[in-house]
Amino acid sequence: MREENAHLMVIQHAVENLPTEQKRQVESCILAIRSAMADYNAEDAGIALMLIAAEVAAE
Repeated sequence: MREENAHLMVIQHAVENLPTEQKRQVESCILAIRSAMADYNAEDAGIALMLIAAEVAAE
């Protein structure tokens, strides 16, 4: 299994095990992010998302 797939599975499992209200909020946020990304070129949106993820991780 590739490292990226393993990382994805860990995060998906963590989301699945969140308390109900927090899980609902996270899923809502995911939908909003995907919706916003759909307005842009897929590669550009992916790069922007990676930058935001790195900034959040660095906080």
